Amino acid sequence: MGRNMITGGLGLVGRQLAQLLVDKGEEVVVMDVAPATIMASHLRDRVEVVRKDITNWSQTMDAVKSSGIDTIYHTAAILPPGTEQNPAVAYSVNLTGTHNILEAARLLDVEKVVFSSSCAVWNSEVPNPIPNEQAQFPVTMYGATKVACERLGEFYWKRYNLDFRSVRLICIMGPGRVAGVGWTAYTSLVIEETAKGNPFTLSVKEDLLLHFIYLKDVAYSLYDIKNADRTRLTRCVYNVDGFSATTGQIVSAIMKHNPSARIDYKFDPDYQHVMDTEYVNLAKRSDDSLARRDWGWTPHYNLDTAIADFINDVKTGAVLTA
Repeated sequence: MGRNMITGGLGLVGRQLAQLLVDKGEEVVVMDVAPATIMASHLRDRVEVVRKDITNWSQTMDAVKSSGIDTIYHTAAILPPGTEQNPAVAYSVNLTGTHNILEAARLLDVEKVVFSSSCAVWNSEVPNPIPNEQAQFPVTMYGATKVACERLGEFYWKRYNLDFRSVRLICIMGPGRVAGVGWTAYTSLVIEETAKGNPFTLSVKEDLLLHFIYLKDVAYSLYDIKNADRTRLTRCVYNVDGFSATTGQIVSAIMKHNPSARIDYKFDPDYQHVMDTEYVNLAKRSDDSLARRDWGWTPHYNLDTAIADFINDVKTGAVLTA
């Protein structure tokens, strides 16, 4: 049985990963600056929560040293538009925080660090599908920090033999996304809010195409790469992909599984402009053939099964937020 730390463990990805790990019989220590009360009690009671700040070296070192863990899942990060509005905070959390985690892992002989990267490492001038080793020229501060973290992790692997592994995530669909945290949050909020019986207004075109990975598949991807045989891994960072859908296709799937959903459109050209300029790569598939070959990656959910599961979790109260 493994003992794991999840940085940012009270966030969207961290909560789902914590649930998967405890379901697998593993021990989980959640490190976050947020209060534990934001996590649903049925999960909070099964993990240890340590309230520490990854931007603070002494707090990070103390948390890792006192927890006795063998793996760190590093999911803590500032997301857009926050990263673009305050690049200094983004640098501190996303870069300094990652360095602190890697250095603590090195000094304290933590076996593995598993990092959640992002397709934001690319710009719009990329082929379809996007190769695993595509040149990285991000157009956002968020993307720039993710590129830097990938390279930093690879440095620690080559220089110190710290077992660093990472997946590049695409647009995440799942309960618990927060309005204003990530430009693509509306793709999840429209499902969650209508499942709660609330109306929702979409601001983008019906034919806007994005590539998605369901939140539970995000957790599976991090868990699976952590458990992969190191001798089979040919690199430290891997693309993972899920399914594609337009806004209209998402709405159609919602109506199939939740016919009473109330959804309308109020087009916002400024919002659409952001999606058309900063998120063009999300319309393209990430070539995940290397992940499939090296560690057997395969997504569990497609558009229909993801939305059905999402709606069911919201309606049955199985979501992981308080």
